Amino acid sequence: MAAGDGFRVADVRCTGGPEGFDVPEVERGHILVAARRGAFLRREGGTEVLVDGTVAYLTAPGLVGHFAHPVPGGDTCTAITLDPALLASLAGGDPPAAHAALPMDAASELAMRRLTALARRGDPAGSLTEQVIRFAAALLARRLPERIGSGRPATAAARQRVVSQARAALAADPRLGLVALGRVTGCSPHHLSRVFSQLTGLTVSQYRNRLRVSLALERVAEGEPDLAGLACDLGFADHAHLTRTVRAATGRTPSSLRAAFRDAPSGRSVGGRA
Repeated sequence: MAAGDGFRVADVRCTGGPEGFDVPEVERGHILVAARRGAFLRREGGTEVLVDGTVAYLTAPGLVGHFAHPVPGGDTCTAITLDPALLASLAGGDPPAAHAALPMDAASELAMRRLTALARRGDPAGSLTEQVIRFAAALLARRLPERIGSGRPATAAARQRVVSQARAALAADPRLGLVALGRVTGCSPHHLSRVFSQLTGLTVSQYRNRLRVSLALERVAEGEPDLAGLACDLGFADHAHLTRTVRAATGRTPSSLRAAFRDAPSGRSVGGRA
């Protein structure tokens, strides 16, 4: 359904099959799987777990899983493949081992369903990365609280320093995403996301969009003739994405603002939602 910096989100649908377990499957990556409809059995080694809306699981490359689908009507899952580097950054070191059963409460299920809907319809605001990271970290924290908690900026000064570094990096390159900002600041993307929201009142994606609108207005006010090039420079998907974002923030399109700035008498401000 979608891919980002260090992750992919897939929709997995199984229609069911004959009774008993099917052909073994060799896992090809670190994949976090959560059921959205129905239930299925997963056997790994000597462990057999019923996966439904209350239990997710994390795979690792090379593991062999067997599956059975005892519930009529089949089942549907969201599968999030996490690159080893991203998973390691969330877990404070090497990627964590596979977990056959990760308890999933109602808040985690809602988060999973929200990120699934966002992945399916598109991510114009760039918030999918944050939602994926928060969901994964919340599930893993129940099994690995110390590892997920490691690397958190411990003091107010450290938290402020990390946020300032992230804001400076975005000012230099507004195309940077959360994972890249984590590399720049030396902070886990999970902790950076939380600290950034606490100190600024905005998510990283919200702040980045606000900054990009500001930069777009500066260029438009100077008479920028190439709005498609402007969209590319600022990290928007295309000209239409730039237009939607600026119009949502200001009530006017970039082209209409450019004309208003050009035609405004000297000393008169340009503003108002139209």
